[in-house]
Amino acid sequence: MAGIYTYKTKAGSTHYYSDLHVNGKRYRKFLGLSRRTAEKALKELEYELRFAKSDGSKYVTYSGAIEKFLIHVELTGTAYTQVKYIGSRLEAFRQCCEANGNDNFRKVSKQDCRDFMTVRANMKLHNLYSPDGKQSKRPAISTLNREIGYQRRFYKFIIDNDWCNSNPWDSIPRFKSKGSNKPRYAFKKEELEIIFENAGRFYDFYFLLLQTGIRATDGFILKSSAFNGNSLTIKQRKTGDWIQNIPVPSNLTQHLSSRIQSGGYLFPELQSDRQRRNVRKHLQSLFEPNFVRENNINLHTFRHTYARRKLDSGMPKEILQSFLGHKSIRTTEIYANWVSNSELMKWVE
Repeated sequence: MAGIYTYKTKAGSTHYYSDLHVNGKRYRKFLGLSRRTAEKALKELEYELRFAKSDGSKYVTYSGAIEKFLIHVELTGTAYTQVKYIGSRLEAFRQCCEANGNDNFRKVSKQDCRDFMTVRANMKLHNLYSPDGKQSKRPAISTLNREIGYQRRFYKFIIDNDWCNSNPWDSIPRFKSKGSNKPRYAFKKEELEIIFENAGRFYDFYFLLLQTGIRATDGFILKSSAFNGNSLTIKQRKTGDWIQNIPVPSNLTQHLSSRIQSGGYLFPELQSDRQRRNVRKHLQSLFEPNFVRENNINLHTFRHTYARRKLDSGMPKEILQSFLGHKSIRTTEIYANWVSNSELMKWVE
């Protein structure tokens, strides 16, 4: 008899565990942070326990390895929608291999990987912001490179678990993007006026992003304890690195004072994936679709705007690196060509 029971932590998150009996023995094991993931993990666990090899080792199927990897990813704090997307890309490659007569991740070849990415790069996608009205385009270079990263990470996981000895994706080069070094778009003054005049219930969140330059993913889970007077300390979800005691404008802490004093999450109303999508969609709805597509307008544009304003004010890039929490100065240098002409002229004799 297999079952699932839940446990709610002090932080308020729900953990799912197995309640499984096999051959008179009870197995209680962590399955994941969502019901759907837990149900899949339970089926895989039951399969492994009932069909273990005679030497005691357990055979892991391709689908089973993917499920275990997704649980691992979910435990790192990655949002469920992102975990679901990663799973869909891993599953797409698995199905491609299966269609070619290979249902074993240990037998995947470098050529399988290259062929899959060639097909993927030429795939037509639905796109709301297509200017020609056909609403279709090919995947962006950044999307393709992320998918290569997902596959490499998956194989690193199964190698670490001794299920495989080599990573066929290591030899697959990332796609090179033409013009990838062009300046990131930053909101102009008049565009910011439009945004905040129509921000509605998202005003505070937009204001936080503009005044601190933090990533939206960090802003969603920001807690009042992160503030100490007019300084901010956060652990970045993307890199796991800390930004410690970074000064923030006093008008920001004053504006958010009621949220800070209430304790807990600064934006408790934005703790669901649906609400977080609504924040982005609301921002994009304030501009023409073609403008959004051409300039890649999203919540991260506030971070670009923050960087540009700081550089225009004369902030050295080494200082900006600390404010943005970049590990490498080379990342910060992406913004270097944003410095205004008036600021550059100060250094011309």
